[in-house]
This record gives sequence, structure tokens and C-alpha cells, in this order.
Amino acid sequence: MKDLKFGIIGGSRGMGSWLVKFLRENGISATFSSDDDQSEQTSNYALIAACDVVVLAVPIAIMEDVMGEIYQDLDGKILMDVSSVKQFLIEKYQALKKEHLQIKAQYISVHPMFSQSITSLEGQVFTFTYQDNADAAFVKDFKHLLSEHKATLHDIDYISHDKLMGVIQGLNHFNLFVSAKTLARFAPNLDVVKNLSSPTYRIFIIFLTRYALQNPRLYADIQMYNRYVRKVIEMFRDEVDHLMQLIEQKDRAGFENYVKEMQPFFEGNKDDSLLSDYLIQQLGVYLDGNKSGIQ
Repeated sequence: MKDLKFGIIGGSRGMGSWLVKFLRENGISATFSSDDDQSEQTSNYALIAACDVVVLAVPIAIMEDVMGEIYQDLDGKILMDVSSVKQFLIEKYQALKKEHLQIKAQYISVHPMFSQSITSLEGQVFTFTYQDNADAAFVKDFKHLLSEHKATLHDIDYISHDKLMGVIQGLNHFNLFVSAKTLARFAPNLDVVKNLSSPTYRIFIIFLTRYALQNPRLYADIQMYNRYVRKVIEMFRDEVDHLMQLIEQKDRAGFENYVKEMQPFFEGNKDDSLLSDYLIQQLGVYLDGNKSGIQ
């Protein structure tokens, strides 16, 4: 891989900026183009001409357009994307390939399941969802580089990926934002809520804050471009209506049954209860230390 030059389209921010930094820290040549004054290349076409591997790291909403614009310049190149949503983009690639039979490009679709703000890859999940005409040695070397940094790698087909992301990302993000918005509407002061919260509830506030303060564009695109999110959210809405009805009717038995019905699904995941105990205890120690002026 150190004989190859990477070019990241959209490399001045987000996952693109992380990838540029990661490659350079590992002795791999990397440059980038972007739509701001930080761009190292005069255009995407100049970047492609100078590089062997072209990585699409632009916002999801413009992935298709950018791929369409650059495809005819990718002959002999390796194309990679880091999109959080796969099906629509891979279908675009397949259509372009049929339209431009003279272009012989390799294509690898990956999904880094983490934020660009991470400082270590250890334990972070990196998925490989689609390959077409990809050089096996390149893929092996790229995986080896990630494994050296203790990333967790998964191979999964792109349709299964999007279905699972409908829950892993779509449901969780939707739940977090609705919960955060409800808290903001109801609570007079967040500090009062925090001060009265046990470490268990503080964990929820920590993650509500984390997501509420990030750039919402990525989350909007995941909700809107993943075809499976809507179905998941509709199920979520059904469950909200069901549980609300039980509460309004003061149906204690129904409420208990509602919870008990889901318990077998989580029964094999008891280790997470032990992990939550540990996290709660550690957060309690941290909060108490900060209260005492201990860092």
C-alpha cells in the first residue's frame, strides 16, 4: 500500500479528514480535494490524475452525483467509498459500469462505524460491504493495516448492511433526537436535571448531548437515504402508541407483559448488564471526583 497514492474527495472534514490523517500517520501518501479553501488539489479531476486510489468521502446526499461526475476518469483506478448508506450508491456504480463498458475500475465499499474524532482504532468497527473487480492483495493489505491498529473488521453484503443500519443507526439516532428534543421542551434547566440524575440517567444525558451537539447533516442523510429506516421508525411509532395506550389505561398487567415479552430477546445478552454496572460505577466515581475538584 505504501507504493500507492490515495486521493480523498471531501478530505478537509468528517471521515475524509480522519482518513487523510490516518494514512499519513502510517507512511502512506495521501492528498485531498474539497469545496473549501483547504483543498490540496485544484479539482477532483486533478486529484484523480495524481492518485491510484480515489476515496469518496463527501456527504451522502451528493455521493451519487460526485461518483457520476468522476466515473469516466477512473479507468485503471481503485475507487472506494466510506458512505454510511450503501444500496443506493452501489446501484449507481452498477449502472455507471454498464453505461461505460470501456472504464475498467476497481470498486470497494467500506463503512467506518465511528466518528472522525476518535484517537484510536482499537475496538472500532470497520465493515466491508461490496467489492467489484477488486485486487485481493490490496484488500488484504488494507485490512491488515486496520487490524494492526486493532480495529474490528466485518464482511457483510450491502443490502444486509443497510437493513441492520436501519436499526443500529436509524432507530438509535431517531430515538436519541426525539428524546433530546423532548427533554429540551420539558425541562426548565438541564443542570437541574443533571444534578438530580443518578449515574444511570446521566449516561443517557451524556449521549443525548453528544449527538445533539454534532452536525445534523450526516444523521439527516442516514435517515433519508437508507431505505430501511422508514420501516423501522414505523415499528417504533407503533410501539410508542401501544405503550402510551397501556399507560393511559393504567393497565399495569399489560405494561408488565409488554416488558416481559421482550426479555427472551435480551436473555443471552446478560453480560451487557454487568458492563452497565461497571460503566455506572465508573461514572459515579468520575462525577464525584470532579465535584471534589479531582481530575
